[in-house]
Amino acid sequence: MFGHLLWLLLHVSMSVRGEAERVPCARILFIHIPKTGGESVKATLRKSFPSFNFLDHRSYDWKSLYKREVRKGKKAPRNLIIEHHVQSEAFGNIWKDIPKLQNIWEEKKCVHFSFVVIRESEELALSAYSYCSRPRFVRNKQAMPKLWHNVVHCQDRNVMITYLTTRNWCGKNGVRHPLGDSGNMSNAHFENDTMHVEDACSSNKDIRIWFDALRIYDMTELDVLAKEINSAFVGLGRIRQFKRTNSSPIPSAKSLHKLSMSRLPFVSCKYSESNRKRLLKFAARGSNRKIDEEIKSQAIRHISCDQHLYKSLRNRGNMGAPKDWDNGFEKMI
Repeated sequence: MFGHLLWLLLHVSMSVRGEAERVPCARILFIHIPKTGGESVKATLRKSFPSFNFLDHRSYDWKSLYKREVRKGKKAPRNLIIEHHVQSEAFGNIWKDIPKLQNIWEEKKCVHFSFVVIRESEELALSAYSYCSRPRFVRNKQAMPKLWHNVVHCQDRNVMITYLTTRNWCGKNGVRHPLGDSGNMSNAHFENDTMHVEDACSSNKDIRIWFDALRIYDMTELDVLAKEINSAFVGLGRIRQFKRTNSSPIPSAKSLHKLSMSRLPFVSCKYSESNRKRLLKFAARGSNRKIDEEIKSQAIRHISCDQHLYKSLRNRGNMGAPKDWDNGFEKMI
């Protein structure tokens, strides 16, 4: 019995190995949007596929990579993981290259898998603000708590769209959307609150096309991503699970959470001990913990086009619509 089981395991192992050896080449392309679990995805891919060459976004130039991949006869790694961080080249500048690369990989009989991870817009904006509040050139970086009063004053509106098109992530530079001349209102102030989101976010239809060649996963669905990558690359590696990487600590986060929708007496774009203590002193006045309707309204407008884009992407192909997106900010209150 034991001998038969051992033979069966050996047979399966040889079959899987044989299948892997018959694959001429393999490509995994990961489009990395910040604060969507990208560091965890990147670290897990590197560990789970040790035989693959790994290109971190800091280690290559997109244009050079593209030319090397499409050039016939040019020697390239057999198996390759490409992490493209939008920080290195705006997604709006490279999305047209992706289907061309996929066609080349098909011609070369490569197994390929191209994907992006996205995140619910409220959580993304809050996380982006907190991340950007960390002081530079400090070893043990600490971040500000996720308070909307600070977010709307310290961050560009629709941070995901702004980043995809301009690479601007931290700060409030008043950058207009590159598609602004064609009717985009992604960073508009919505002075007329009756403006319909469909009209205000008209350029989202153009941006949505950028994702057509990608598999789209929500940050909460990394287990699904792992299963589908494992299925595509049998014998070449295996992801057991994506492990979360540590984020910067947020001192007094629990004590200050009740101020999430409060109007604050000052704006804090960067972390400092003095700012934290001032917030704690303000929070100690229980009457100041109430929801400020104007801050809530500003927060909703702040992410309106991001949320519209997020919903449309979640309705795409390999993703199901989330059950709670229509609850808006109610889940935060």
